[in-house]
Amino acid sequence: MANEYSGLQLEDKALKSAGMYFGQELLPYFHVKGKIRRMLPTEQIRLEAVRGTEDMLFEMEDGSLVHLEFESVEISKDDLRRFRVYDAHTEMTYKKPVTTYVLCSGNTRKIHSELKEGINHYRIIPLQMKKQDADKVIAELKQKAEEGSLSKENMGPLLLTPLMSGKSSIRDRILGAKKIIDKESQQISKADRQQMEAVLYAFACKFLEGADLNRVKEALGMTALGEMIWSDGEKAGIEKGIEKGKGIQLIALVCRKLIKGKNPAQIAEELDEEPSTVERICEAAGKCGPEYDSEEIYQLLNA
Repeated sequence: MANEYSGLQLEDKALKSAGMYFGQELLPYFHVKGKIRRMLPTEQIRLEAVRGTEDMLFEMEDGSLVHLEFESVEISKDDLRRFRVYDAHTEMTYKKPVTTYVLCSGNTRKIHSELKEGINHYRIIPLQMKKQDADKVIAELKQKAEEGSLSKENMGPLLLTPLMSGKSSIRDRILGAKKIIDKESQQISKADRQQMEAVLYAFACKFLEGADLNRVKEALGMTALGEMIWSDGEKAGIEKGIEKGKGIQLIALVCRKLIKGKNPAQIAEELDEEPSTVERICEAAGKCGPEYDSEEIYQLLNA
């Protein structure tokens, strides 16, 4: 039986798209040495003890790993303990050294970069662009866009404005960057637009919440990124519908044989289905008899 293609899965797809673009195009702005070979899955490093996974994990061409995190308010000592656990498990999993960089928003005020406990010394590298003014950058690039002189190289600073200082809110910086990308839609390929919008989406998910986050998601829902996300969601929904139809058809066949007095083992053999699958259907059907409503049984199995 199919699981829901949830909003979290759609969000995960957008964040992974952002990750590749960020790793290849934006990390050089922070003078991170080396080139990205590939983005690694973080699901393997899920740890219940720290409730979550790493934000992004890259393998570099030299074989080392770069662990990238986002923080919007502060980097606390507890954050460092959490990152240290991630890094230890990542090194155990991949048998490669890990360097952790933490991207801080322009609002991050308190930053701890070292943790000394006993004989252990753990360090991360904070990445912030507080010396640059986001409002000034957006105004200058908006002017370039209107003059038709904006280049792809200008897009890096534009996408990084949430990490800069400035009077405008992070929400307004993201929406302002989106408007500039929209104006350049004829000069930027659809694939590049999707990835740029995915970076903005990632910053929104990491640095915003509530109404501000919903406003950005709504704005990005009508873009190339939104088209990619909803197209995939629609495709998954169709696939789920097909699988649901097949599931209900199988349930109906099993119920007909139950009515004829067949037991689960006989039904499984006659239908050439896994005995465990048929047993689950029979168990659920027993709670829905004697009418044996196939839709009701399907819902019970997927509750």
